[in-house]
Amino acid sequence: MFYLIMTFFAGICAGFIRRRIKAFSHVGKAVSLTVFVMLFFLGVEIGSDEHVLENLSTLGLRAFVLAVAGVAGSVILSMLLYKALFRKETENRI
Repeated sequence: MFYLIMTFFAGICAGFIRRRIKAFSHVGKAVSLTVFVMLFFLGVEIGSDEHVLENLSTLGLRAFVLAVAGVAGSVILSMLLYKALFRKETENRI
């Protein structure tokens, strides 16, 4: 876990430095392509696993419920946090 966190922070530092170097302006496209390729191979792995395919209806429903709950929780907490942090700033404008 330590290596993951250190890699994450190294990436943040590299991104901060990268802002000033024009040659790295296409890194976002490379990251998107890498994510798409990884998702493709994840789909290949899931499609080749018979146990997952046999239980897809049950797993699909659980995944849907978790996704909806995650999105709803994120939206609600984001709204509460936004109101808590920016309430004073909007009150000063009126």
